[in-house]
Order: sequence, then C-alpha cells, then structure tokens
Amino acid sequence: MKKLFLLLVLLVSTVGFAQKGKGKPATKNVILTKVDNISAEIISEKSGKRIVLFVKSGDKIDTLEVKKIDKTDFKPTVFVVKSFTTQGKKFYHVNWKEQVKTDTKLKKETSDITEDQLWDTENKTLLLGNLHKKSHIKETIFLDANKTASHDVEKNRSEGFEFILNADGSFVLKTKTQNSTYVYNTASSKYEIKGAPKTSGGKKKK
Repeated sequence: MKKLFLLLVLLVSTVGFAQKGKGKPATKNVILTKVDNISAEIISEKSGKRIVLFVKSGDKIDTLEVKKIDKTDFKPTVFVVKSFTTQGKKFYHVNWKEQVKTDTKLKKETSDITEDQLWDTENKTLLLGNLHKKSHIKETIFLDANKTASHDVEKNRSEGFEFILNADGSFVLKTKTQNSTYVYNTASSKYEIKGAPKTSGGKKKK
C-alpha cells in the first residue's frame, strides 16, 4: 500500500509540474504586411495592443509605434505600407482603413475611417499623422414632445482632412472648402505648406 501511495503521489506531482511548466501559450504577433526591411505587426503586451513597424538595419531592429489599439475588435479592411521618394529622401507611407457601424432603434451610422502616416524610418521620425472619417447617418427624428410623429433623416458627414499623396512626394490635405499642398524641406527635415491654402465655395442661394 505504501508503494502504491508513493507512486500515486509521484504521478500527481509529475502531472502538476508538467502543467505548470507549460504555462500560458505565448501570444504571437499579427503580421499586417511586409515591405523592404519593414514588418508592420500588431503586438500584444500587458498594457494592451499596439501597431508597430519593425525596421531591420543590419543586426539592429528599431520599433516604431504606429498606433495604440483601444478596441479589442480592431480589424482594418486595408493595411498598406509603401515607399516613396521626395527631394532625394526615401520615406514610407502607412495607410489603413476601418469601417465602424453603430446600430440602434433610432440611429444607424456607418463610418469609414482612413488613417495615413508618413515615416522617415532612417531617423525614426513620424512626418505626418492624419485621420479622415466619412459617415453616413440615418436617424429617426420625432416631431413632437410625445413622440407620436416622426420622420427619417439621412445625412453624410466628413471629419478631418482627406489625404492625397502626389507622385513627387508632396501631399494635399483637403476638405470641401479648402486644400493645402505640403512639400518636404530638406533644411528643416519637415513637410511645410506651399503657398496659401486654396479655398473654394460658391455663393449661397437666396
């Protein structure tokens, strides 16, 4: 009996040790895209998730933070990293898109969110970060305090600037009424506005 008891104790101890040794499986990074020496990935940490660029240079790897992810269901419909050249400098354009839907009894909203970043990866510098949001909203509006009569209203809304990267490496930030062109200045190592912003808009009808 003593031998059998010792055998059972050893067996239980061995199983317990094996389970402790396994622990939690390591969380793998999610690779979004790769280009040249750059890998764009979602990494998981104790503080949350982040999108980063791993930039390899020889034996060294730099980590550039692109975005902290607040939503657990972050699923970009598009994620692209492309290189471009301007003023003899090679930079990278990071672009991703999301679609967010809100659906209640009184309001339905579909938002298309586009984010653009320009990176000087050699100097680990973010040259531009821009967010543009376009929303289509269908909302039920009540016509009286007792909410006995209502009608549906549909509208489109745009927030922020639309970003356009030109072939020469300059870019445009625009809205319905204004657009501005920015060019890279090698002396300041920054993008700077070219001329005065252009405005547009017709006269209001009486």
